[in-house]
Amino acid sequence: MKVKAMMKENNALREQMTPFNRSYFEDMILAMRASRVERVRAEELLLEAARLLLQGQSKGRNAKQIFGESPEEYFKDIMDSVPARPERSKLNYYLMIAWTALTLMFSVLAVGGLIAKWSGSSADLFSKISVFTLILVGFGSIVLMELLVRWMSSLSENDAPGFRTFNIKALGIYIAIAVVVIFAGALLDNLFPVITVSPWVSLALGAAGGLGLKFIFLRS
Repeated sequence: MKVKAMMKENNALREQMTPFNRSYFEDMILAMRASRVERVRAEELLLEAARLLLQGQSKGRNAKQIFGESPEEYFKDIMDSVPARPERSKLNYYLMIAWTALTLMFSVLAVGGLIAKWSGSSADLFSKISVFTLILVGFGSIVLMELLVRWMSSLSENDAPGFRTFNIKALGIYIAIAVVVIFAGALLDNLFPVITVSPWVSLALGAAGGLGLKFIFLRS
């Protein structure tokens, strides 16, 4: 079964879980997908766990009774025993984030520029891009995604608002990086060359980026 098919079935099974069990299982998903377990194997393990959870749920048991107190611990031995992902997979993950951000940026510039042209307005706002802006979008998207993932993994294991133990130091480092990048952008933007990209070129780059995402990064 392909990864997409397993993820689809997994999502369908999650809809059958109680709110508490679903929240617990989503923490298991975060732990597994953040691990170095190969992607197909990871989805197979998650699918097996979802089916096991639903079997237990039908007998009146909750996720903690089935898997234990900590969602992260259930897969620990499996994570240590299965083949790890290639060392480049983390790099590919970051490349995919930056690629996606730049693809969205060029798509927005294309739409905005074409609308401006068709309405008889100047498209300069959507045609001139600083090289520093390209760098900022690429690296900034990675920082923001890391912040989002860490925030999601800090949510409590029930549906009530709250936080588990959270790595404040790591969060502080990411926030500091974001602040430095923002101030650097304000100071350095004018020092970098500005390139002119027509809306049609932006549209082509956005389309090429979308195809790249599908055939390079999102292959099952």
